[in-house]
Order: sequence, then C-alpha cells, then structure tokens
Amino acid sequence: MKKFGKLEYYLSALVGITLLNTFLGERFASTTLVSILIALTVIYKGFVVIDHFMELKGANRNLRMLMRLYFVLFPSLIIVSAFY
Repeated sequence: MKKFGKLEYYLSALVGITLLNTFLGERFASTTLVSILIALTVIYKGFVVIDHFMELKGANRNLRMLMRLYFVLFPSLIIVSAFY
C-alpha cells in the first residue's frame, strides 16, 4: 500500500473542511456566523489549492498574488453581504 504524500493530506483536509461546512450549513441557525465561517474556510481552501494543486507556489509573484486576491475578495464580499 502506498504511503500518503503531502498532496493526499491536503486533499483529505479539503474534503474534511467541505464536510464541516456542510454540517455547519445544516445544523446552525445563525446564518451570519455560518456565512462568516464558510467564507473563511473558502479563503483557506483557495490558498491550499493555489499553492499545492495549481503549483503556483514557485510561479510568478504577480500571478500568485492575483489568484490570492480573488480568493480574498469574493469571500470578503460574502461576509459583508451577510450583515445586510
């Protein structure tokens, strides 16, 4: 049996976070709190995907920062919209 590498652990963490988000969405009544928690996990998941699965860790700095900005900007808009 093959040992788990780094990518398998990251993939397992992403699946676990997705299941946690599903649990939060189903069980909690506070939509504002759940929206904030899910938006924060989307930011984290986006960073993991950018760095490890898209392999942009060693890519052009501007490209990497633009991708990170995307995963910070849109979840931030979700957080702002949760208060209205």
